[in-house]
Amino acid sequence: TMRQTSPAAQAFPLYIHDGFDLEQYSAFVANRSDFVVQAHHSYFVFTPSDVAEPASQHTEDIRGSLYDALQQASDSQRRNLVVDEFSCALTDQSLAGEEDPDQARRDFCEGQMDIYQNVTAGWAFWGMLLTSA
Repeated sequence: TMRQTSPAAQAFPLYIHDGFDLEQYSAFVANRSDFVVQAHHSYFVFTPSDVAEPASQHTEDIRGSLYDALQQASDSQRRNLVVDEFSCALTDQSLAGEEDPDQARRDFCEGQMDIYQNVTAGWAFWGMLLTSA
């Protein structure tokens, strides 16, 4: 419907937010021949399992299973995938068991930037600071 509004709309890129579910629109975007991009947001602080997981494990997940999932989605979509929001935010609980919390956060952030830059069509950083109440 949006493509039919004007001649310019036929070529304008349309971005679809996947609702934090990478697989939700992957097949849809992969099967499009027009300029449709999946926008994924990547955060590691909102679920109980995110809170409980150590920062170093989040970094391993980014370099392992998340990398694999993003690579597969990006390949099938002809790289029409962006990580439209991510941050370096980790909870106090995730950082508590780390020997060097500052280094753990840097590793986490650098791991994300490396993968998002090299596997997707781009990324946008969302500065977000979480503190305990």
